[in-house]
Amino acid sequence: MKVLYTAFNGKSNSSKVLLDNIDVEESNKLYLKNSFKTSVEQLKNKIKNNEYDLIISFGQAPIDSNTIKIETNGSYDKECYETKYDYSKLKEKLEEKKLTTIISKDAGNYLCNNIYYNGLKYIKEQNLKSKMIFIHIPEINNIKDIKKLSNLF
Repeated sequence: MKVLYTAFNGKSNSSKVLLDNIDVEESNKLYLKNSFKTSVEQLKNKIKNNEYDLIISFGQAPIDSNTIKIETNGSYDKECYETKYDYSKLKEKLEEKKLTTIISKDAGNYLCNNIYYNGLKYIKEQNLKSKMIFIHIPEINNIKDIKKLSNLF
């Protein structure tokens, strides 16, 4: 299975630090600009050739330590796209490692939701085989061991 991992740039952005620590080829990592328009273009350009089975996107959220928030929907205005990825096994894997795992239908209203909504929309419109999931992780000061967390993905 070919997986693309994405996260937003920023020295203290926990999603970027997590992606830095995930042990995969650099070609399977995408560091997104902190821009509504540019990040979407980056993602579209990376996945347009339909070579990824799964896209795992990370974002930072003000959640408690040892908490992971799996987002199921990306929405804009009154339009909503739901992931086709079966996240139940991911939830079980995270909970086995004693991480509180929240399933959420609200990815927020900022960059995280924007990339998720537009990614899911593009996948559907282009009829790509890729599935996409968005995962919120705590802020960096609420993560005890980023390396240990990175090994879960």
